[in-house]
Amino acid sequence: MSVIKMQKIAKLIKESDYKNAEELLKVVLKESPHNRTAHFFFGMVLAKTGMLKEAEAEFLNLVVNDHGDIEALCALAMVYRWEGKLTDALGTFNEALELDPTRIEFYRYIADIQILEKNLKAAFMAYAKTIECNPDFAPAYNNLGIVYFEMNEINRSLNVFREAISRESGNAKFHYNYAIALEANSQLQEAVHEYEIAVGIDPYWTAAQLNLGAILAKLEQFDRAGGTFDVILDEDPFNADAWNNMGVVLTEQGYKEEAIRHFIRALEERSKFELARRNLDSVKNDAEPKVDFAVAGMHLDEETSIPFNLPKPEFEPLSGDFMGIEIPYLVEFMNHLKEMINFLPEQQRTAFDRSGIRISMEHIINIFMGHRGILWEIQDLYLKKQPQKVGSAPVLERAGQPDAGEALNGALNAVEIVEFLTYLGTLSSSLPEPVVTDYLTEKLKTVVSAIR
Repeated sequence: MSVIKMQKIAKLIKESDYKNAEELLKVVLKESPHNRTAHFFFGMVLAKTGMLKEAEAEFLNLVVNDHGDIEALCALAMVYRWEGKLTDALGTFNEALELDPTRIEFYRYIADIQILEKNLKAAFMAYAKTIECNPDFAPAYNNLGIVYFEMNEINRSLNVFREAISRESGNAKFHYNYAIALEANSQLQEAVHEYEIAVGIDPYWTAAQLNLGAILAKLEQFDRAGGTFDVILDEDPFNADAWNNMGVVLTEQGYKEEAIRHFIRALEERSKFELARRNLDSVKNDAEPKVDFAVAGMHLDEETSIPFNLPKPEFEPLSGDFMGIEIPYLVEFMNHLKEMINFLPEQQRTAFDRSGIRISMEHIINIFMGHRGILWEIQDLYLKKQPQKVGSAPVLERAGQPDAGEALNGALNAVEIVEFLTYLGTLSSSLPEPVVTDYLTEKLKTVVSAIR
């Protein structure tokens, strides 16, 4: 399996280029139909493109094949969450948490679902656990504030919202939720201030504008309230809530006929808008009509994306020998040389770090260790003895034909090894300990002699 292909697919998914990711995944799955990572990414693409049933099947199959696949469990739970299967999502996240209790993000996922299910005590415990594990995680404070608010613990709610804002002051949701709690505590001016901050951060957030206009009207600042609703309708002329609220403002100002037209328009945009219908009936039939604003509720700071990491290249150290020297011995020796460099005087060490020899050394060690070098695939590397002319140097060469851009790195020449070892030999006399110098020099002579 090509690691580079998988990394490219992951990058396409992160960039929301699902079409090209799917095309490349189909190629990969045709070559490797049982590749776990490819199926995981395919499930993500299906989920992101709205094919939730198909995505659920992909992730469920991964979990059936490996009950310990935590990432697949998390992805399956998220798909359940998107499908509205909150009980299934909750159970799956709990299963993942049992497998790895150190994954604190699972507490947050569980808490978010618990609050949606109105299991407030369970949500409280899960958010508290999240904060215990990560005291600086602002969204947990915000969401815990919502739990307190739902439990009618207004003062505690206010305190926790302040904690969220102190940790992430640029989050519009935090200021918005705080404003709702302030309004519930009859702190209307303070609530206006927080709504204005939220709108300043996100000028096109309709919910914040809607609530700001309603609270301004409660403060009898009708012109400002009407102006706020006008802003919403300029951006979204089909917004039923804004039409209703403008009708409320007009009613409060005594413009009943205009108010009736606005309530009717609200019902045209949303035929089952019961609040607008009650407002309309009250204005038509009552001498002193009672009308209400449509307001938006609090917002969870909820994480609903499927977490994943770019696949890391795997590697397997090469075995066998090179030029009659066991490869594990060569790797151990070269790593030892790297450590010796640290004992050189600063001038020589700096010179070595800046030299091409240092790059060659890293290059050689990486190849012997099986690491993928620049534009290389580890799985395509193997030791290959090439037919040699008299006086030519043996090489460690890449299998097959080199790709474009790889020609310069396509073969590892034994002369390259000799060069950097000999160079290190000239530096060994600068080491402070004569015993170390003698030991290193003897080792160098042995290896260089064998290669030559």
